[in-house]
Parts: sequence; structure tokens; C-alpha cells
Amino acid sequence: MQTLISYTSDSDAYLDWISLGRPNQRPRDVPFCMPNETRKGDRYLLFVGGVDNAFVGWGKVWSDWKPGRGQWRGHDRVECEDHFFREPRPGSDVEALTGFRVPRRDVVVPDEFAAEVWRAATGKGPKPTDRAVEGILAESRSRNRHPGLRLAALQRAKGRCECCGINYQRRADGLGLKCLVVHHKKQLKDTDQPRETRLSELAVVCANCHMMIHANSAKALSISQLRARLGK
Repeated sequence: MQTLISYTSDSDAYLDWISLGRPNQRPRDVPFCMPNETRKGDRYLLFVGGVDNAFVGWGKVWSDWKPGRGQWRGHDRVECEDHFFREPRPGSDVEALTGFRVPRRDVVVPDEFAAEVWRAATGKGPKPTDRAVEGILAESRSRNRHPGLRLAALQRAKGRCECCGINYQRRADGLGLKCLVVHHKKQLKDTDQPRETRLSELAVVCANCHMMIHANSAKALSISQLRARLGK
């Protein structure tokens, strides 16, 4: 089973289609397109580009497909099962969680992103984990961070910065949690290959401490070194 992006860049056509009750008798009635690699049994995420740039629903492919134009692949009618979210999921949120770049066309989601993109787009969120492969070079040329590993590190920290010791969960009615970042003790940029990262190799620190750790761009301070400088 593949994970697909069923895409339209025409927000107006999408809204018109919804207002008409989502007719699908003819190819031109459906604004979304599927990739040519689509197969029976695949699942897909509906994505509206343009001004919306959001995931709006999901579905499953029930029919066989043949190369062609739009959603029709040599059939009178495409057999798909569409479901729509109550609220759209911004593509930027999914990208931030998974490292999968916001789509610009219908596409098959790469295997290394598929599970997390599906969970993030459908609102289920990442699963905590104690180890994961990271550092895969994404389309944006940045190295991906595993969202489940990040979540596990934040849960373990319970709102406290590992360097200065401040509990940000108690700041501004919990708003201070937004100041916390997950720091890799072994920098991903120091290797050319993806590698397994263990939870013990991560530290949760506040934005201020993170800036001090990386004050010297050539050599980052260790957690213990910064704690010593802070008198902790």
C-alpha cells in the first residue's frame, strides 16, 4: 500500500465542487488529480494548494488505474472513498512535524515519510519512541528529525530546560513550553549518512541556552560545559 497526495491547485474549483455536493460522474467534475503510480488499495491525502496549502481529507482507492488524465485511468468512474476533515490541516504544520515538503503536485509520498505524514495530516500526531533513523536528506536539503523521537524527549523533560533548570511549563500558563527545543548532542550535520538516534542522545533546552550552546558555530558546547558556565 502506497501513500499518495491527491492534489489540486485550484481552490475555487475545490470550493465549487464541495458546494455542488462533490459530483464525480465525469472527469472534469473532480478537481483533484492522482499520480500515475496509483494502485488499487492505496490510501491518499487530499491536498489543496494555492492560497489554502492545506490537507482537507483522505481516502482509499478501490479500483485499478491506467495512465491517463486527471483521476480517470481508463474507467467510466474512479472508485474512491473520500473523507473530509472538520478542519483543514495546514501543510506547513505537517512539514514542520515530519520534514516532508509541502506538495506542489500529485505525488507518491516516499516510504521514509509515509507513516508520519499520514499521522500528522490526519491529526493523530507522532508516536513517542526511544530511537529512530534521522538525517535523511529531504527535498529542502535539510536533514529530517523524527517527530516521535522529539515528542518522547519533550515528554521526558516535563517542561524543564536541561541546562538552566528553569521549568517553562510554569511560565505564562504553559506558554513557556514554546521556548523549549530538542538539541542533538551528536550533531546530524557532522555525518553525511542517516543514522540511528537514541533518546539518550537528545537534550531538551530553552532557546536561550540553545543559542549559547551554538555560540561558536565551529564547535558546540556540551550540556555539561554550559551548565558549568551557568554555575549549575
